[in-house]
Amino acid sequence: MFAGLLYCADCGHCLTYSQKQRADGTYHGSYSCWMYKTHGKEYCASHYITFDVIYDIVLTDIRRNLFRYRYDSKKFAEFLGSKYRSMTDKTMKRLESEYGQKQRRCDELNRILCKLYEDNALGKIPDSRYELMTAEYEAEQAEIRKTLPDLAAQLDELKRGADSSAKFISVIRKYTDVEKLDAAILNELIDKIVVHHKEKSDDGRTYQQIEIFYRFVGKLDAAIEKAA
Repeated sequence: MFAGLLYCADCGHCLTYSQKQRADGTYHGSYSCWMYKTHGKEYCASHYITFDVIYDIVLTDIRRNLFRYRYDSKKFAEFLGSKYRSMTDKTMKRLESEYGQKQRRCDELNRILCKLYEDNALGKIPDSRYELMTAEYEAEQAEIRKTLPDLAAQLDELKRGADSSAKFISVIRKYTDVEKLDAAILNELIDKIVVHHKEKSDDGRTYQQIEIFYRFVGKLDAAIEKAA
Protein backbone atom coordinates (compact mmCIF):
# COMPACT_ATOMS: atom_id res chain seq x y z
CA MET A 1 0.00 0.00 0.00
CA PHE A 2 3.00 2.32 0.42
CA ALA A 3 4.25 1.68 -3.13
CA GLY A 4 5.64 4.86 -4.68
CA LEU A 5 5.25 6.87 -1.47
CA LEU A 6 8.36 6.04 0.60
CA TYR A 7 11.61 7.84 -0.25
CA CYS A 8 15.14 7.84 1.14
CA ALA A 9 16.06 11.12 2.85
CA ASP A 10 19.67 10.95 1.65
CA CYS A 11 19.75 9.74 -1.96
CA GLY A 12 16.12 10.41 -2.87
CA HIS A 13 15.42 6.93 -4.27
CA CYS A 14 12.34 4.93 -3.37
CA LEU A 15 12.35 2.46 -0.54
CA THR A 16 11.66 -1.09 -1.68
CA TYR A 17 9.57 -3.68 0.12
CA SER A 18 10.68 -7.15 1.16
CA GLN A 19 9.32 -9.77 3.52
CA LYS A 20 10.53 -12.79 5.44
CA GLN A 21 8.57 -15.66 6.90
CA ARG A 22 8.66 -16.03 10.66
CA ALA A 23 8.87 -19.34 12.49
CA ASP A 24 5.12 -19.25 13.14
CA GLY A 25 4.36 -18.95 9.43
CA THR A 26 3.44 -15.25 9.45
CA TYR A 27 5.35 -12.71 7.38
CA HIS A 28 7.51 -9.80 8.52
CA GLY A 29 7.54 -6.94 6.00
CA SER A 30 10.10 -4.14 5.84
CA TYR A 31 11.43 -1.35 3.62
CA SER A 32 14.95 -0.23 2.81
CA CYS A 33 16.66 2.11 0.36
CA TRP A 34 16.80 0.85 -3.24
CA MET A 35 20.25 2.39 -3.78
CA TYR A 36 21.62 0.66 -0.67
CA LYS A 37 20.10 -2.71 -1.63
CA THR A 38 21.34 -2.44 -5.21
CA HIS A 39 24.80 -0.90 -4.81
CA GLY A 40 25.73 -1.26 -1.15
CA LYS A 41 26.74 0.97 1.74
CA GLU A 42 29.25 2.91 -0.39
CA TYR A 43 26.30 4.64 -2.06
CA CYS A 44 23.76 5.00 0.76
CA ALA A 45 22.60 3.66 4.14
CA SER A 46 19.79 1.15 4.60
CA HIS A 47 17.12 3.51 6.02
CA TYR A 48 15.51 0.30 7.23
CA ILE A 49 12.00 0.49 8.67
CA THR A 50 9.40 -2.20 9.22
CA PHE A 51 5.97 -2.16 7.63
CA ASP A 52 4.31 -2.21 11.07
CA VAL A 53 6.25 0.83 12.29
CA ILE A 54 5.65 3.00 9.21
CA TYR A 55 1.99 1.93 9.18
CA ASP A 56 1.48 2.97 12.81
CA ILE A 57 3.32 6.30 12.37
CA VAL A 58 1.36 7.31 9.28
CA LEU A 59 -1.99 6.17 10.67
CA THR A 60 -1.37 8.11 13.90
CA ASP A 61 -0.38 11.25 11.99
CA ILE A 62 -3.41 11.10 9.69
CA ARG A 63 -5.75 10.59 12.64
CA ARG A 64 -4.09 13.47 14.50
CA ASN A 65 -4.68 15.86 11.61
CA LEU A 66 -8.24 14.66 11.11
CA PHE A 67 -8.86 15.32 14.80
CA ARG A 68 -7.38 18.82 14.49
CA TYR A 69 -9.76 19.54 11.62
CA ARG A 70 -12.82 18.13 13.41
CA TYR A 71 -11.98 19.89 16.70
CA ASP A 72 -11.76 23.35 15.10
CA SER A 73 -12.13 23.36 11.32
CA LYS A 74 -11.88 27.16 11.10
CA LYS A 75 -8.63 27.31 13.07
CA PHE A 76 -7.18 24.40 11.07
CA ALA A 77 -8.06 26.16 7.79
CA GLU A 78 -6.42 29.37 9.03
CA PHE A 79 -3.31 27.40 9.99
CA LEU A 80 -3.09 25.82 6.52
CA GLY A 81 -3.70 29.15 4.83
CA SER A 82 -0.97 30.96 6.77
CA LYS A 83 1.44 28.06 6.25
CA TYR A 84 0.83 28.05 2.50
CA ARG A 85 1.14 31.84 2.21
CA SER A 86 4.45 31.75 4.07
CA MET A 87 5.85 29.03 1.80
CA THR A 88 4.45 30.70 -1.32
CA ASP A 89 5.78 34.16 -0.49
CA LYS A 90 9.32 32.84 0.03
CA THR A 91 9.27 30.74 -3.13
CA MET A 92 7.62 33.50 -5.15
CA LYS A 93 10.28 36.04 -4.13
CA ARG A 94 13.06 33.60 -4.97
CA LEU A 95 11.63 32.76 -8.38
CA GLU A 96 10.86 36.38 -9.23
CA SER A 97 14.39 37.40 -8.26
CA GLU A 98 15.91 34.59 -10.35
CA TYR A 99 13.66 35.40 -13.31
CA GLY A 100 14.55 39.10 -13.11
CA GLN A 101 18.28 38.41 -12.93
CA LYS A 102 18.19 36.10 -15.93
CA GLN A 103 16.04 38.48 -17.95
CA ARG A 104 18.40 41.39 -17.20
CA ARG A 105 21.40 39.26 -18.18
CA CYS A 106 19.66 38.30 -21.42
CA ASP A 107 19.05 41.98 -22.24
CA GLU A 108 22.66 42.79 -21.34
CA LEU A 109 23.88 40.07 -23.71
CA ASN A 110 21.83 41.63 -26.51
CA ARG A 111 23.66 44.93 -25.96
CA ILE A 112 27.05 43.19 -25.81
CA LEU A 113 26.38 41.32 -29.07
CA CYS A 114 25.28 44.51 -30.80
CA LYS A 115 28.45 46.28 -29.61
CA LEU A 116 30.62 43.40 -30.80
CA TYR A 117 28.99 43.56 -34.22
CA GLU A 118 29.66 47.31 -34.46
CA ASP A 119 33.28 46.94 -33.30
CA ASN A 120 33.87 44.16 -35.82
CA ALA A 121 32.27 46.18 -38.61
CA LEU A 122 34.53 49.13 -37.76
CA GLY A 123 37.58 46.89 -37.69
CA LYS A 124 38.19 47.25 -33.94
CA ILE A 125 37.90 43.48 -33.38
CA PRO A 126 39.36 40.90 -35.78
CA ASP A 127 36.96 38.37 -37.30
CA SER A 128 38.43 35.42 -35.40
CA ARG A 129 38.03 37.15 -32.05
CA TYR A 130 34.55 38.38 -32.97
CA GLU A 131 33.36 34.88 -33.92
CA LEU A 132 34.75 33.33 -30.73
CA MET A 133 33.21 35.93 -28.41
CA THR A 134 29.91 35.94 -30.28
CA ALA A 135 29.62 32.15 -30.02
CA GLU A 136 30.24 32.26 -26.24
CA TYR A 137 27.70 35.00 -25.58
CA GLU A 138 25.09 33.47 -27.86
CA ALA A 139 25.47 30.10 -26.10
CA GLU A 140 24.99 31.77 -22.70
CA GLN A 141 21.95 33.65 -23.98
CA ALA A 142 20.43 30.49 -25.46
CA GLU A 143 20.86 28.69 -22.13
CA ILE A 144 19.15 31.53 -20.27
CA ARG A 145 16.28 31.62 -22.75
CA LYS A 146 15.71 27.91 -22.17
CA THR A 147 15.27 28.43 -18.41
CA LEU A 148 12.99 31.49 -18.56
CA PRO A 149 9.81 29.62 -19.65
CA ASP A 150 10.30 27.07 -16.85
CA LEU A 151 10.65 29.81 -14.24
CA ALA A 152 7.59 31.59 -15.63
CA ALA A 153 5.62 28.31 -15.47
CA GLN A 154 6.62 27.80 -11.83
CA LEU A 155 5.46 31.32 -10.98
CA ASP A 156 2.15 30.72 -12.74
CA GLU A 157 1.71 27.44 -10.87
CA LEU A 158 2.22 29.18 -7.54
CA LYS A 159 -0.34 31.81 -8.40
CA ARG A 160 -2.87 29.18 -9.49
CA GLY A 161 -2.18 27.10 -6.38
CA ALA A 162 -3.36 29.74 -3.93
CA ASP A 163 -6.31 27.52 -2.98
CA SER A 164 -4.15 24.53 -2.00
CA SER A 165 -5.38 24.56 1.59
CA ALA A 166 -8.98 24.51 0.37
CA LYS A 167 -8.16 21.52 -1.86
CA PHE A 168 -6.68 19.61 1.07
CA ILE A 169 -9.65 20.38 3.30
CA SER A 170 -12.03 19.23 0.58
CA VAL A 171 -10.25 15.86 0.74
CA ILE A 172 -10.01 15.40 4.51
CA ARG A 173 -13.60 16.48 5.19
CA LYS A 174 -14.68 13.20 3.58
CA TYR A 175 -13.22 11.36 6.56
CA THR A 176 -14.64 11.52 10.07
CA ASP A 177 -11.85 9.19 11.15
CA VAL A 178 -9.53 6.56 9.69
CA GLU A 179 -9.26 3.33 11.64
CA LYS A 180 -7.04 1.49 9.18
CA LEU A 181 -5.03 2.38 6.10
CA ASP A 182 -5.26 1.18 2.54
CA ALA A 183 -3.69 2.28 -0.74
CA ALA A 184 -6.68 4.43 -1.74
CA ILE A 185 -6.59 6.47 1.49
CA LEU A 186 -2.82 6.88 1.36
CA ASN A 187 -2.76 8.06 -2.25
CA GLU A 188 -5.61 10.47 -1.66
CA LEU A 189 -4.03 12.09 1.40
CA ILE A 190 -0.27 11.61 1.08
CA ASP A 191 2.15 13.01 -1.49
CA LYS A 192 5.30 11.33 -0.17
CA ILE A 193 6.92 10.00 3.01
CA VAL A 194 10.63 10.64 3.54
CA VAL A 195 12.46 8.13 5.75
CA HIS A 196 15.71 9.11 7.47
CA HIS A 197 18.41 6.74 8.67
CA LYS A 198 18.30 5.75 12.33
CA GLU A 199 20.52 7.77 14.66
CA LYS A 200 21.47 7.74 18.32
CA SER A 201 20.83 10.63 20.68
CA ASP A 202 23.21 11.71 23.44
CA ASP A 203 21.33 9.59 25.97
CA GLY A 204 21.90 6.46 23.90
CA ARG A 205 18.34 6.15 22.59
CA THR A 206 17.76 5.36 18.93
CA TYR A 207 15.44 7.55 16.90
CA GLN A 208 14.36 7.76 13.28
CA GLN A 209 12.80 10.80 11.66
CA ILE A 210 9.87 10.28 9.29
CA GLU A 211 8.64 13.27 7.26
CA ILE A 212 5.08 13.03 5.96
CA PHE A 213 4.15 15.35 3.10
CA TYR A 214 0.42 15.71 2.55
CA ARG A 215 -1.08 16.44 -0.84
CA PHE A 216 -1.42 20.14 -1.69
CA VAL A 217 -0.08 21.40 1.67
CA GLY A 218 3.20 19.55 2.26
CA LYS A 219 4.62 18.70 5.67
CA LEU A 220 2.41 19.51 8.63
CA ASP A 221 4.68 18.06 11.32
CA ALA A 222 7.66 15.72 11.54
CA ALA A 223 7.09 12.23 12.92
CA ILE A 224 9.76 10.51 14.98
CA GLU A 225 10.05 6.83 15.78
CA LYS A 226 11.85 6.35 19.08
CA ALA A 227 13.26 3.13 20.43
CA ALA A 228 15.17 2.11 23.52
